[in-house]
Amino acid sequence: MTSERRRLREQDTIGFLASPGPGELLRATLAAAGWELGSWTLDSLHHRPGAGVTGLFSLVGVRAVSSTDARNPAPPTMACITSCATPSESDHRVVPRGDSGTLTSWLHPADPLLPGLGLALDADRATALAFGDGVRPEESVPVLRSYRPLRRAVVVVRNGQERRYLKVLRPGMAEPLVQRHSMLRAAGIPAPTVTADPQLDVVAMRAAPGEPLAELLLRDGAAEVDPHALVRLLTSLPRGVLELPVRAPWTDRVRDYAEGAVAALPSEAMRIRGLARRIDRVVRATGKGALVPSHGDFYEANLLIAGGAVSGLLDVDALGPGHLVDDLACCVGHLAVLPGLHPGYVRVPAALARFLRAFDDHVDPVTLRAGAAAVALTLVAGARRRAHGGGSEALSRLVVAERFLDAALAGGRADHDLMRSLHG
Repeated sequence: MTSERRRLREQDTIGFLASPGPGELLRATLAAAGWELGSWTLDSLHHRPGAGVTGLFSLVGVRAVSSTDARNPAPPTMACITSCATPSESDHRVVPRGDSGTLTSWLHPADPLLPGLGLALDADRATALAFGDGVRPEESVPVLRSYRPLRRAVVVVRNGQERRYLKVLRPGMAEPLVQRHSMLRAAGIPAPTVTADPQLDVVAMRAAPGEPLAELLLRDGAAEVDPHALVRLLTSLPRGVLELPVRAPWTDRVRDYAEGAVAALPSEAMRIRGLARRIDRVVRATGKGALVPSHGDFYEANLLIAGGAVSGLLDVDALGPGHLVDDLACCVGHLAVLPGLHPGYVRVPAALARFLRAFDDHVDPVTLRAGAAAVALTLVAGARRRAHGGGSEALSRLVVAERFLDAALAGGRADHDLMRSLHG
């Protein structure tokens, strides 16, 4: 299939999932499991350019078709429909859509590529994995913290004052993640401690100490955090990371990710594709230097801080050979979109300026801003709310990407327009 035909299929799927059309498939999926649908809403769309689109739906008022069986479980509250490839042996409902391919649907938590999700959300089994023997499962409360259908999920299990995190991964991915955590901790990097052998590719971890950098940015612009300390953490990653598989950074696929942005802002298609081409040219024209140990997803949600220092480095799935400038671009690209999320992020523009000045001492300023433009553009597709101050959150992220590129083209240090755009 050509890339253009794949793109058109994905655009068609996005349109279908955002329309009233999924109702019939959701009703049929529930009916096959003995349930009757009340109402539904689309919670989120997950678009992976080239791989497909998945819709996550909330289900309300679901009732058992027969109410005579007292053993009926709690009614499902979520369902998914995807155009992504799923295992052929899956017993999930598959519906052809003519030239647009097929759609697969399932009731949460029966994700066809995350077989451990049901375990992580079952109090008895989650307690045994998270805390071991001697802990009463009836006192445990597993809560889904994050979920990317077909990719991964994080469940928090609380038992009294104790807390564990269960990371649910695709088959075969748990053991490599455990090895990454062990490698980092042996080198003195504060990755969370893995507490048990994985089951069904579910990894149990202790909660790392500290507060998320995002909360500190909300409180006071993370005034106590020295951006140079973040660079020192990255440059302290062990050399063994270079032996792990290489994962391409966001900048390498900026044109592909632009199609996700087009799906969020179809009226800006020409503007987005033109921006992606310009970002790609600038990135390819600048040098990133030698491969070094890299985190691969380095931004505020994955950094816990205590006493101004990093006390927890989270989500190390993408750990591997990479470039320092890509990790730092990921950090500032995510920082720059925060003011559109919440009115409390008023101190982020000043914090971003401080972080950029510090990072400029370690990497090429032009490459840093071009990379941050690519990151901001990848974040357009995930914007589905109104931005703080009105307007489209997706559009505000597009503007951030444009201003980062402008700053790159101006030589890497002309950030005035970028900062003004963050203030709205």
